[in-house]
Amino acid sequence: MDWSFHATLIQMLIYPDFIQSYSDEEGNTIRAPFSGTWPLEVFNHLMLIESEGKTKLTLKGGPFNATEEERATFESMRPHVQQGFVGTFGQLDAFLEQNLNR
Repeated sequence: MDWSFHATLIQMLIYPDFIQSYSDEEGNTIRAPFSGTWPLEVFNHLMLIESEGKTKLTLKGGPFNATEEERATFESMRPHVQQGFVGTFGQLDAFLEQNLNR
């Protein structure tokens, strides 16, 4: 099955908000390949704040236009989602540290 990750930007100000979903090759929203009850749409709020000469990134999100079953699935997997983001941002931090401080 072909699928891709799709994010639609809602607003781009200081704190961009966006809806993310999985999509097929035509851009149609589809179910996540890992769960038949994962929300079709997830709302995300990204904050970039300067603190002591560094940029702090905070990402918050949750189900959008979701059924109770989809909400329950999201909440049951929230710790795994958070763990994934911690790992991803850790890799980004290491990359930036290595490549920006040369």
